[in-house]
Amino acid sequence: MKPCQRDFLLMITSLLSLSCFILIPTSKAAEGQESKETHVRYGVNILLRNELWSTFQKQGDSTDNTFDFFLIKTRGFVDVFRKGLTLHTLVQGIQGLNFPDNGAFGPGTLYFTASSKDEDPGNVQLVELSLQIKDIPIRGFSLKGGRVGINDGTEVLYGNPKIDWLKKVRLSERLVGTWDWVNVGRRYDGGILDYNQNSFDINLFGGNVLQGGFDFDNGYEALEDVVIAGGTLTLKKDILFSGSELRVFNIYYSDDRAPAKALAGDSLEINTTGASVVGVYDIGPGQMDILLWSAFQGGNFGNLDQQAFGLIGEIGYQLAKVSWKPWFRLGVAYASGDDDPSDSDHGTFFNLVPTNHKWYGYIDAVAFSNLQDYYFQSLFTLHKKVDLTIDGHLFRLASNMEFWIGGSGAFNNDAFGYTFFKPPQGKAIERNLGTELDFTLKLKSFQYTVFDVGYSHFFGSSGVRVVFDKEDQMDWFYFQTVVNF
Repeated sequence: MKPCQRDFLLMITSLLSLSCFILIPTSKAAEGQESKETHVRYGVNILLRNELWSTFQKQGDSTDNTFDFFLIKTRGFVDVFRKGLTLHTLVQGIQGLNFPDNGAFGPGTLYFTASSKDEDPGNVQLVELSLQIKDIPIRGFSLKGGRVGINDGTEVLYGNPKIDWLKKVRLSERLVGTWDWVNVGRRYDGGILDYNQNSFDINLFGGNVLQGGFDFDNGYEALEDVVIAGGTLTLKKDILFSGSELRVFNIYYSDDRAPAKALAGDSLEINTTGASVVGVYDIGPGQMDILLWSAFQGGNFGNLDQQAFGLIGEIGYQLAKVSWKPWFRLGVAYASGDDDPSDSDHGTFFNLVPTNHKWYGYIDAVAFSNLQDYYFQSLFTLHKKVDLTIDGHLFRLASNMEFWIGGSGAFNNDAFGYTFFKPPQGKAIERNLGTELDFTLKLKSFQYTVFDVGYSHFFGSSGVRVVFDKEDQMDWFYFQTVVNF
């Protein structure tokens, strides 16, 4: 992006930031004047985030492993409602500042290389544009088409804070997501069909995966032949077991891009079938929660037969009536790794197009492929406006015959979307990657503003050290401000 264009985008972002305090009363007044036939809802979200990194590094590399960068994302939406129809539009202006031009590891390097090696890229993009039909021709039926967000796992929400938190924060986007943590995000040109009844919900979706993620230049342009399609049957909470929901799902993924063929020898055609259970139960002085998830894969990983699986289990307990409302959770996530690279099977679980930042450490060093992740979460409400979360992970490779894998899926036509971290020739793969600790403090200081401060440290072990032999520790600090109106 040219300097004049960049300055213009920054000016617009600044004006939108200021307007949040001016337009809030106007927005509320408009809500009070809605007609019964047609009404409009609109809003703006502004995100500002500064990230500081000290990353892994290899001996002999001239790369820089210490850097910081700044992200700006302003999104505005308009929804028009009329007699069972909803027209939805979401537009964003994005700006990155000071991306490293020679980074050793991490998202700063990915932003730079994916965005035409521009240290300060920016763009304005159409994120979503869809038309939804609801309760036509029968009650419970809905159809949405256009440019849409697809998040597997949240097909049904209940208005219950605990189980909805489990679904949105711990279940949704495991395999298909909007990846909005990174500055560009991910969307799909396609559609979602849903049939919702008191006891069950049937959800079908499909579409072309769009470019995005780290790619400022080409975000929301078409990927070459990357397609997803799937469906979910949800038996709602309390139907089979009190407090529990059961989902079964199937997702088909096809990738005919050149990077996929170069890696696998041919196109990827992978079918994933699985099930999940979430539940919340009153036990003793608090509440226990569970999450169980399993998936099995078949199809073709290029020239190989895909035969892989993933398993996840979580359990938690919260004492909501004592000070700080402590909530302690334990979990394990297992994604198979190939145990014989010389045979005709590919046993490494393929992670599809998820939002992995939510799950496997906030440093984003690993993907849900060839992975054992043993983890805990501790959540505290220090004040009605202050939340503290502490997460810890122990990472191991599932197989010492497969590489350490990182990433969150396809984001442009040049990169596969997953990185394979290989030891130098002559050195063996080591399974013990190390541990990670994440600390996040959330402050809801004003009605429309939320501040987040986070710090993470990765204690690299032999599995990291054999790849990054100069520096096997990593630190990440961020400060984020989000304004909604």
